[in-house]
Amino acid sequence: LAALALIGVILWWGFDYAMRGRVQSMAGLESFSMAWGYAAMPVGAVFCIVGIIGNLLDPQRMELETAQ
Repeated sequence: LAALALIGVILWWGFDYAMRGRVQSMAGLESFSMAWGYAAMPVGAVFCIVGIIGNLLDPQRMELETAQ
C-alpha cells in the first residue's frame, strides 16, 4: 500500500507538472508542447500502478511463499 501511495503522489504531481508545461515548447520541435515530454511521469505511474496491483494479485507469488 505504501508503494501505491507513493506512485499516486507521482501520478498527481506528474499530471500537474505536465499541465503547467503546456505553455512551453520543445527545443527543435516548436510545434509540440512540453506537456508531451512531461507526460512521461503520469503515464509511467499508471503502468507502475498496474504492475503493483498485478504483483499483489498474482496467485503464483502466494504459492511460492507457502512452498516447503
